[in-house]
Amino acid sequence: MDVAGTGIDANGRRVVWLALLLTGLLATFAMVAHFWVRLVGLDRPRGLNIYFRLFALYELPYQLLLAGFVAGTLVLVGRSSRPDADEALALGGGNSPRFVHLAFLAIAVALVGIATTYWVMHGLLFSMDEFTVDFQARIFAHGDVAARVPWPWRSIGPALTPVFVNFDAAHGVWRSMYLPVYAAMKMPFVLLGAGELLNPLLTGASVLALGLAARRIWPDERARPWIAVALLATSSELLVTSGSGYTMPAHLLANLLWLWLYLRGDRWSWALALLVGGLALGLHNPFPHALFVAPFLVRLLRERRWGRLTSGVLAYAAASACWLAFLLQARSNVEGTGETLVTLFAWPSVRTLLLHVTNLTLLLTWHAPVLGILALIVVLRPWKPPAVIVDLAIGAGMTLVFFSFFPSTQGHGWGYRYAFQVLGSLALIAAEGVPVVARAIGASRTRAWMATGLALAVVVQLPLRLLQTERFVRPFAAGAAYVRSRPEPIVIVHGSGLWYGDDLIRNDPYLTRPIVLRGATLAPTAISQIRRVFPGRVAEVTSDQLLRIGMTPMASARR
Repeated sequence: MDVAGTGIDANGRRVVWLALLLTGLLATFAMVAHFWVRLVGLDRPRGLNIYFRLFALYELPYQLLLAGFVAGTLVLVGRSSRPDADEALALGGGNSPRFVHLAFLAIAVALVGIATTYWVMHGLLFSMDEFTVDFQARIFAHGDVAARVPWPWRSIGPALTPVFVNFDAAHGVWRSMYLPVYAAMKMPFVLLGAGELLNPLLTGASVLALGLAARRIWPDERARPWIAVALLATSSELLVTSGSGYTMPAHLLANLLWLWLYLRGDRWSWALALLVGGLALGLHNPFPHALFVAPFLVRLLRERRWGRLTSGVLAYAAASACWLAFLLQARSNVEGTGETLVTLFAWPSVRTLLLHVTNLTLLLTWHAPVLGILALIVVLRPWKPPAVIVDLAIGAGMTLVFFSFFPSTQGHGWGYRYAFQVLGSLALIAAEGVPVVARAIGASRTRAWMATGLALAVVVQLPLRLLQTERFVRPFAAGAAYVRSRPEPIVIVHGSGLWYGDDLIRNDPYLTRPIVLRGATLAPTAISQIRRVFPGRVAEVTSDQLLRIGMTPMASARR
């Protein structure tokens, strides 16, 4: 609605105000959460609280940056009483992004990911989630589904088994407890000795896939496809995670590739989309893709496209049955935890809901500050966006709601990794909201506002995030390297006094030397026997040795 011929879209302006206020409230909540975490001592290095320590150590500057950006935008909106008449940015026009330009940007993103792998992550698979899928990839590279543990070592299996690896004492084998597709994707890279290159390449391909999908959504526009691509490519979460060994880049690419094939509309593309979807369910766990694709299948039902709906339901049902059977087999020998797919989730308590609101703030502070504001505008605006944007928004919302039933923190992770698979969706949703801002404050102001937000992401957020990540990972990488560098073939690690010292048990599935043993699970008599069997070939690494190279001691008491 135009107010008194001024060119102002009053409804749009109200939505912009509301989106800014909600973003400001989330930034304020994040700052309160930061001080509360420090006040009650959740940030102290005890137990498995790396999520809270990372949050307390590093998030406050970005929360302040977001709050300042929101405040500046509120001033800008308040002063924009007579927007200019240039609506080029708002209404589109121009040629769609060329494939070659998108490809160059994708290559640049992949190169940043490779640099991050070596110079920020130090080549370390930081979390045991990352290590475990690499463990399984090495088993696949040997042509096996599970690796056999030699007889002399089976009696002390718990001492040499890495976290999240399933050791079957009855059959003397071990394997990952996760679904296998990502490990299978990594296998050829492992064979080439370049396993660390997979995620940077997947990340670059995700940027390309997003650009191709955006061209389908806005075929006659230049601005919005490039805005969506820029929002994804400047994401600190995307670029830092690209240097990790997480499965999340594969989930993101699978969802964006599926979206591009779906938007092409022809039969062959639909068949390929179902193939991609079936494989995506088995990447690591089925939920990231299932939550993404569900709204699109419901739309097929609403539009009575029976042929595609039937083929989709059959394909996904068959893939689900296959991967469920695999998962049950892989986890059939897990002992003592009582953990199942059902027990991982619980009805959210107030504490859990507050935790997940904190997670939501990470979606705002790990990306250009305009992303969250624009996405909220699309969700709040009274005008109906294109069907594909609606489905993407529903899928993103389902993902956030679904993981609110997961009562634990994400543990290790850069940004909010449980929502990583919908980062492309959020970038597309945000790009849809740009015309609303342009019609509320003017196109030229919107261009300046967008440029400022993206510049903050590239010039301020990303360099600082990379420096902080490198600083945090460095002592863990040094500890792992120290253990692996011992000349003795047997290394017993006494890491009970170390924060996440258990993660130093990182044996190769075929027990390539050195064989690393968890000292806390070995009785003194067992250590003596190992020394008798391997005279002069056993090293014991103490917590004090690892503390001297920078690893973190476990805090002695709670506050």
